[in-house]
Amino acid sequence: MKKALLVLGGGIDQVFMIKTTKEMGYLTVCVDGNPDAPGLKLSDHSKVISYTEVNDIINYCLNLLKQGINLSGVTTMGSDIPHIISQIASFFKWIGPSTETGQWTTNKFKMKSRLKEKNIPIPRFGLVETKNDIHKLRETWDANDVIIKPTDRSGSRGVYLISQYQDLDIAFNYVKKYSLNNQIILEEYVPGLQISTETIIHEGKSITAGFAERVYSDTKGLYPNILENGGWLPSNVTKNIHKKVCTLVEDAARALKIDNGVAKGDVVICKKRGPLIIEMAARLSGGDFSESLIPLSTGINYVRTAIQVALGEKNINLALLKSSSHDFVANRYFFVRPGIFEGISGLNLFLHDPEVKKLELNYKIGSQLPIIDSHATRTGVFIIKAKNKKLVEAKIRQIYETVKFKIDGVWVSGHPNDYSPKIF
Repeated sequence: MKKALLVLGGGIDQVFMIKTTKEMGYLTVCVDGNPDAPGLKLSDHSKVISYTEVNDIINYCLNLLKQGINLSGVTTMGSDIPHIISQIASFFKWIGPSTETGQWTTNKFKMKSRLKEKNIPIPRFGLVETKNDIHKLRETWDANDVIIKPTDRSGSRGVYLISQYQDLDIAFNYVKKYSLNNQIILEEYVPGLQISTETIIHEGKSITAGFAERVYSDTKGLYPNILENGGWLPSNVTKNIHKKVCTLVEDAARALKIDNGVAKGDVVICKKRGPLIIEMAARLSGGDFSESLIPLSTGINYVRTAIQVALGEKNINLALLKSSSHDFVANRYFFVRPGIFEGISGLNLFLHDPEVKKLELNYKIGSQLPIIDSHATRTGVFIIKAKNKKLVEAKIRQIYETVKFKIDGVWVSGHPNDYSPKIF
């Protein structure tokens, strides 16, 4: 009897997982609170239920099991809900994160406290309740630049860079409005190259198949928000640094008790202290990292293995995730100022370009473009694959120079450096 996988959420981030699961010969079950979520129609069985309604999901699954549907696992992609997956997996005795893992990986303070306890290298941090707390920690650390963020959000929501002379009241109030639990964390800002990783852990073995350089250059128009503008594969770091980062994220995953599953790591390479863990999530990346960048660069569909782990399959050969192919791939985003989106030019020139593997907008003409304050509100995305890095860089420049957006009667660029409105 075919196994069936329960996918929590049917949005854009989960569609690729649903399609991949079906391609592998498994059945898919999807729940989402949005009746228009595309994943609902794609799945073999679906119901409009918010993934926060755990009891309703469990009852729905029990009914499917009574009907003979061989539900065997639960997972998601892109959503930070390991605590919910933990509850459902525990009830049905499926593979899933522990209760502790769910708590650690959805609260940045608990996460960092656990990593510190296990001697995993991390930037300095502390909880803050007032601007005076910020002053005290900055003095203790002798740090001019610090990062303030909610403990319970993802996708760079509410992340704010505080430099030496910025108004702390503005920063604190801005971050606080994003926090769901009213808990704010301060971290030292560590300059250095940032790396995104994807690690799979299965029966005590692990492999870090995803390894990309994160791009923050040319994003000063977005400050004081810290927003990524895509990434590079393969990374240009040395073999020694590559090995150190992989060891670090795999050790961090074990420290957070991610014993069977996936771990998304964010790492900064500090010149003096070596690689440091910024954050770790017990999930697959959203956006394009797992879905597009890793397969395009390495030829490996990393999500397939994650699905096998979630379904409790045995004898999974993690060595198959090692690849000798490392083609040059990059993704970048459009950052267009808020206003009425009235038109676009130049986009059609790249729709059939063999080097352009993806070119999508997140908004339709006629819609109101929002202030870009998180990864979720970026205007669009494109992915480039070419024979070498110079060709990729050239294509990125060409797209940014050519594609223009008409906003409130004015033609503007989508380059992050040209994003001008301040949100404070």
